[in-house]
Amino acid sequence: MKDFQKISIVWGIALVALIGLLISSGQGYSDITVGEAANLIESRPHLVIVDVRTPAEFKEEHLDDAINLCIRCDPDSFVNTLDPNDEILLYCRSGVRSADGLRTLNANGYNKVFNVLGGIIEWKEKGYSVVK
Repeated sequence: MKDFQKISIVWGIALVALIGLLISSGQGYSDITVGEAANLIESRPHLVIVDVRTPAEFKEEHLDDAINLCIRCDPDSFVNTLDPNDEILLYCRSGVRSADGLRTLNANGYNKVFNVLGGIIEWKEKGYSVVK
């Protein structure tokens, strides 16, 4: 195995361990990169992936297995639809609306929430797939 591959594997394991530590420590929420989000999706099969954009944007394209809860359409429904015990990954187009969602959920007692920095734009730029 090449040194680069070994280093990549070690960093991947360390990242998963760090995310697990953040979740288990109840430290609240955090912003994560697209790469971290992809690793989180891969390592957490029960992760709830939430697209906070409008239904029209969601219909155009979204991450696989994502649900659509438009935060700006109905903020109360956004909070009340999700389970505070779930691990939740939020994303939007660029990371602004999902950051709002992250703060909203945290203010309502959700402490296992992650926001994808750069949103679906960054996701696609890094070569990850979307559902069309």
